Amino acid sequence: AVVSTQSTGRFAMALKAAVTKQLTQMMSLKIDFCGKTMSHLKIVDAAPGEVKFGMMVKPSDGNIYGTMHGGLGASLVDLCTSVAILSKCHRWGISTDMQISYLKGAPVGKEIQIIANCDKGGKTLAFSSCFIYNENGDLLLKGQHTKFMKTPLVDLETSED
Repeated sequence: AVVSTQSTGRFAMALKAAVTKQLTQMMSLKIDFCGKTMSHLKIVDAAPGEVKFGMMVKPSDGNIYGTMHGGLGASLVDLCTSVAILSKCHRWGISTDMQISYLKGAPVGKEIQIIANCDKGGKTLAFSSCFIYNENGDLLLKGQHTKFMKTPLVDLETSED
């Protein structure tokens, strides 16, 4: 699987299946960036509108200072909030705006926790937020993401690996 889950809840498993299916389709089109980013990201818990992730920051995720590269932080905001939006709105959407604040570095070799929320999902736009914490609970990064939602619905009940 491209993304793993530690949660055994039915909703988390259906969400994992939908995400894995989408990423597999992207990779078949040679769009592998998301697959590489998500390959060591775990869904820890999921409910409609909120998804919690865990990830170890690997050396390949780092910058010259030994911390997670800012570009990866931006990608995590994009991907994790997209999954949170999917969990509530049952659509992937298309990014229209993203804002990120980097507050503290995430050292290579350390675990990070990510909480992504779909704050509001409407007919055409979805608004989401993301917070990345270190093992001590310190806030490392916060982001906001807006998506245009005129995309096909995803049925989370029948998604399969």
